[in-house]
Amino acid sequence: MTDWTPGTPVRLATRRFVLRSLTRQDVGARYAGWLRDPEVLAMLNNRNLRMTDEQLIAYVERFDNRASFHLGIEPAGNGPLIGFYSVYCDPPNGVAQTNVMVGDHDYWGKNVVLETRAVLLDFLFDVVGVEKVYGMPLARNVASVFNYRAQGFQCEGIMRQQRRGPAGERLDQLFFGMLRAEWHDKRSKLAT
Repeated sequence: MTDWTPGTPVRLATRRFVLRSLTRQDVGARYAGWLRDPEVLAMLNNRNLRMTDEQLIAYVERFDNRASFHLGIEPAGNGPLIGFYSVYCDPPNGVAQTNVMVGDHDYWGKNVVLETRAVLLDFLFDVVGVEKVYGMPLARNVASVFNYRAQGFQCEGIMRQQRRGPAGERLDQLFFGMLRAEWHDKRSKLAT
């Protein structure tokens, strides 16, 4: 996607999925339901996601498609929304933080994140121009930790007892990072 202009909606495609900028029309029972699902919330860094529809719309609309992106994940062929990425770029430092949530349980364990994050990394490194992409999953989020490692991210640190869990327990948070050169090296090896 080399013809993207900052501030305009993003659309990225993989073999099985589409990532696209979300709008206020995407905020509905399905989207809001994920943020109230205890199984989904147990793995997220933010446990307080009880927002009204108006607050959710304001949240979605704050992403500017310049330095912040809120990209829905849909099956190719106009399937229903199954999750989303939130991306926060820090242009002066050339870094971007990504968060992902697959809210639709039917897609858990189906390599959605590995497939979609690859095209997102291509976009962030090659189009947006960041030098580093990072994520900070909870250590207990085994699926997320697996995906970061499988994709070649380096665990740069453990923030001990960084977050408070739903029952008040203290949870470790990991810091995974990927440099542009590392991603390009990994992509070139996959192509051969």
